[in-house]
Amino acid sequence: MTGRCLFCDGNPDEPNHYAHCDGRQGRQEALYGQMGDVPYERESATSAAAAATIDGERLARLEARVFEVLARRPQTCDAVELSTGLSHQTVSARIRGLVQRCRVVDSGRRAPTRSGRLATVWQVRAG
Repeated sequence: MTGRCLFCDGNPDEPNHYAHCDGRQGRQEALYGQMGDVPYERESATSAAAAATIDGERLARLEARVFEVLARRPQTCDAVELSTGLSHQTVSARIRGLVQRCRVVDSGRRAPTRSGRLATVWQVRAG
């Protein structure tokens, strides 16, 4: 990974980075709110249950990975899945969380998915 850590602004390539990055060094609050909660669909019991099972280090790695991919080039959720090898559920949940915290936005463009249907092209929010 290149660049700065999405959560603490440190170097994610340094050995054992996530052992000391708990995401509360100033940037996670801007992403997740004061309690550091994992975003989930409040009306969905399965979404809430899934959110409760993900640990902070894994969430940080997954979200940073999706964010980095979108920072390189705006693309659909399907394209992020293809480039990262992550499941649809993982990528869509991480994009949703980034959207809820205004880190990622709809570019206004649409692109075809593997199935040929048009989908939102997501991009990192400027500024």
